[in-house]
Amino acid sequence: MLNKCIFIGRLTRDPEIGQAGEAKAAKFTIAVTRRYKKKDEEKPSADFIPVTVWHGSAEFAEKFLEKGKQIYVTGALETYSYEKDGEMKYAFCINADEIGFADTKKSGETETKAKDSDTAKKDDFPEFGEVFEEFGDDLPF
Repeated sequence: MLNKCIFIGRLTRDPEIGQAGEAKAAKFTIAVTRRYKKKDEEKPSADFIPVTVWHGSAEFAEKFLEKGKQIYVTGALETYSYEKDGEMKYAFCINADEIGFADTKKSGETETKAKDSDTAKKDDFPEFGEVFEEFGDDLPF
């Protein structure tokens, strides 16, 4: 089975940085444009994709990412549920394993990207609910 997502989009706000035990985490949302046809007219639209990165990629996000930057993200789609006001809510997030700049390079600039070199298994990481407790109840999704 394969669970691999690749997106290019712009950050909707600066990353939120938190700790989950010993692991550093960064959470951000990217806006990904898409086009669809309606009555033979092509219309633009956007999807807002929540992303979580860990360890070295989280440090990269903290140092270099800011609202409006165009980046690429590769990772796995994860779904989860949580209870809010007595009602079950369902959401998704991209658990990224690689992020980098997707803007056109200006002369003299080099591409910078982050990739976790850790070979930790999913079980080594906390559940999403534990991570989001660090960020409060205002989830954007």
